Amino acid sequence: MSPEQIFAVVAALVAGEPDPSFEQLRSGGHDLRYPVTVEPCELPPGTLEVEGQTVLCGTVDVPETYDAPDGPRVPLEFAILKARTQSPVADPLVYLHGGPGGGTLQMLGPVAEILYANHRRTRDIVTFDQRAAALSGSTVTCHQNTAENLVKLVGVTAAKLPKETLNAMVAPCVDEILASGVNLKAYNTENNARDVRALTQALGYPTYNIYGISYGTKLALEVLRTEPDGVRSVVLDGVAPPQVRLYDDLVGPYARTIDVLVEQCRTDAECNTAYPDLKETIGAAFFALAENPIPAARGQDEIGVFQLFDLVFKQRNNWQVHKTITPYLPRIFNELADRNSATFDAVISATAPDQAKTLSETSGLTADERALVRVALDAADAMSDMEEAVVTAIERLKKDLSEDREATSIAEAFEARSNAAASSISDQDALAALLRDYALLQTQKPGRAPLVQWVSTHFSGADMDALIDLVAAMSDADIARTFEIADGQATKYETVLGSVVNNHIYACQEDVPYNTVEGFHARVTELAEQYAFLELFRDNTSFFENCEAFPKHPRDGFQTPVKSDLPVLALNGVLDIQTSWEWGAVAVETLTNGQNLVFPEAGHGSIAYQPCANDISVAFINDPASHLDTSCIDRITVQFVMPDDPLPQ
Repeated sequence: MSPEQIFAVVAALVAGEPDPSFEQLRSGGHDLRYPVTVEPCELPPGTLEVEGQTVLCGTVDVPETYDAPDGPRVPLEFAILKARTQSPVADPLVYLHGGPGGGTLQMLGPVAEILYANHRRTRDIVTFDQRAAALSGSTVTCHQNTAENLVKLVGVTAAKLPKETLNAMVAPCVDEILASGVNLKAYNTENNARDVRALTQALGYPTYNIYGISYGTKLALEVLRTEPDGVRSVVLDGVAPPQVRLYDDLVGPYARTIDVLVEQCRTDAECNTAYPDLKETIGAAFFALAENPIPAARGQDEIGVFQLFDLVFKQRNNWQVHKTITPYLPRIFNELADRNSATFDAVISATAPDQAKTLSETSGLTADERALVRVALDAADAMSDMEEAVVTAIERLKKDLSEDREATSIAEAFEARSNAAASSISDQDALAALLRDYALLQTQKPGRAPLVQWVSTHFSGADMDALIDLVAAMSDADIARTFEIADGQATKYETVLGSVVNNHIYACQEDVPYNTVEGFHARVTELAEQYAFLELFRDNTSFFENCEAFPKHPRDGFQTPVKSDLPVLALNGVLDIQTSWEWGAVAVETLTNGQNLVFPEAGHGSIAYQPCANDISVAFINDPASHLDTSCIDRITVQFVMPDDPLPQ
């Protein structure tokens, strides 16, 4: 956070005036076919953002089916993050999120401040939730199904809800969506590609660059095939080319990350000497834990197959909590095969290994250089503390200004009073019915009668009287706001179920039967010959089971490799367990101006892991025809921990 950024955000907050460059968008946008509506951001956009000045949110209205422009429409929720310069280049960077159906507006802060902060120095960042994704999923939401299961969904995420519970909700949800009259066939990657072009035209960007991650790479490739006009350059990060049978090969990326680890150790003299049979040792560790987990003790949890799996694959591949794990893995496998948990426990417990120690041990620094490193890190810690104080001050300023401009309405008072009354209800069936009917308010036209009906049905005595009095005192704006609050509360839980359903809308309709459960089992059998522990994946077939609820709309040519002469850069991380690091090379085979790069110690979306990947992507977007300096990749090395080395504290 620079002084210039701090000054800019404070000045924008105090001024309170909208940025004049957004005026055309407030007037409906730049293309009458795709009208723009400017709206408040659904979620906080980040500490350094000021709505209407540094960031603008809203919807672009596009046809559900482009061949029927007068038919049903789909509102796409978007955000523009203005470039942090007074003279930005004309072509923005359009970020295409993954999933499919994942959404991006719920993580606008990290998008602005971590992933694309460097790109934003010179150009606007545009992003949107794709059709049937997160905030753009309103047309494919199963309100009734969510409301009926609200008690199960409250307070959980899709990751925490038992898989069988969530999967049981999928088929009824699909039935509800189909019964609503939605043309589910129109929710596909081809129309998503058309949406990208419609969005950029509506927002006034005749030319633009694409940065796709995960499914966003498949969508970016479809843009090159279907709607290439206006595209200047493309970055594919965590590549999922359409010709790859991704769902057949769900296990493949796991095997490929182990391949890399084994090869890294084999070509490192010390590692190869200390752990000469690493490939066999990895299998021995997994099967030892499968047969006999290390029990909870030592002040630590049990270590079974899934705990080891989580550390080896998921924690290394999570950019939000990324820790340095790879150097310890040969030692962890070697010890766990002998039921020794010392290194595993130390790595799990360590939240912030000593950075100065790591640098001094791996870089061959002199004593003076190590002292300078310590000074630099201490200064960084002090700057971090100062930054936290600045963030706190800015957030307080935002809050104070908001409270000055917006007094608490009767709608907020109604919400608070009803929450307090509901918290005293001990009967779980009664509470479930109350929550269900509250969630279903969003399906009704705003008015006093539905509110009175909800209150009268679920409350009694003083609680009922107080709530009915509040309804009676409401203005039309208060009533509208009350329904808006109810809709927002229900949407939080609809997205839990939607995270699965919206993904499958694409995957099940487009990629099945190109992918099959038989193909999945065949691939598991093939890979288990290399790594026997991958047999543990064989029963992980819920994706294919859920797909039975969806109509199939495979499209001719969708799995054909995309051809293009436009500049394309593919980035791949060797830790990626969602899209194999090998698939970037597959994608660029038919891209005449395509380049493919592989990054050590990077997971799914290498830009989030390695400054090297970030810098290279910026250089490419700034000048797609230039020669890229990729020497930083060679400097990303792993210093493996030997059996007698000290462990992190």
